[in-house]
Amino acid sequence: MSTGHPPLAQVVMVTGKGGVGKTTVAVGLAAAAAETKGRAVVVEFGDGESGRRLLHRGLEGKIEHVVIAPQDAVARCAVPLFGSAILAKAVLGNFAFKRFLRTTPAIRELAMLECVRLVAAEHPGVRVVVDMPATGHGIAWLRVASQLREFTASGPLFDLTDRVCRELLAPQFSSIVVVTLPERLVLHETLELCQAMQKHVGLRPSRLVVNKFPVALPAQALDDARRLSAEATLPEIEPLLRALDARHSALSEADAALKDVLSGAHLAPVVLPVAQVDPTPTDVVRWLRAEGAA
Repeated sequence: MSTGHPPLAQVVMVTGKGGVGKTTVAVGLAAAAAETKGRAVVVEFGDGESGRRLLHRGLEGKIEHVVIAPQDAVARCAVPLFGSAILAKAVLGNFAFKRFLRTTPAIRELAMLECVRLVAAEHPGVRVVVDMPATGHGIAWLRVASQLREFTASGPLFDLTDRVCRELLAPQFSSIVVVTLPERLVLHETLELCQAMQKHVGLRPSRLVVNKFPVALPAQALDDARRLSAEATLPEIEPLLRALDARHSALSEADAALKDVLSGAHLAPVVLPVAQVDPTPTDVVRWLRAEGAA
């Protein structure tokens, strides 16, 4: 497939629909960076279990795993936001403020973005790969900083949002990698995501990873199976022929969907093959390097 993809920034944010393999690709990108530079960081939100499971597959000591929980992010940002540790502690412990945070997710999301910025600042020259929330939520999350910056205009909250916009959500600091599947509807939604990302966040996706692409059949395999089916009466031939037919149809449909949907996208897809078992980060690194996308 095509090479010549643009270089990735220090921070790489990986997004896409749920179930497309975002975490697998994120860890693969981090593993590729660790092979090149010796170190990398994977940032996850929530419990971090998905990344932890992949990182235990031979990557211990090479990739730092940072898990950011919403409450921890707010606490970390509270001191500069409120001006003092005592005031920050008092506000965070206030029942009304806790209720405010529950009903105003934008504050939590801004704090988590600020934590990503801090992780990057604490690891100069090290690739930081962020496993973002799925599709629509991911765009809304990345828009939070610019929206709050316009709303606040001045003060500590404005300073925080401005810092996130200037030092994280800018092309020289962050790249966007979108992961999708080779299905027509999913590809259409992904293309809309890429356009929305550029329009509303100001970041044009650097990679469009089409994951779990059907693998081509060996040359003549389908023709040989059809010939055997016509010539022989072995009971094993018909199930084999149906399986090969289904695989050939899946590949043809995936190829057609990719060409039709992405023909005018001006973004060369990075195609990763479907695997019989869950791929390891090493597998993903090999595939990414073959595509010139690591």
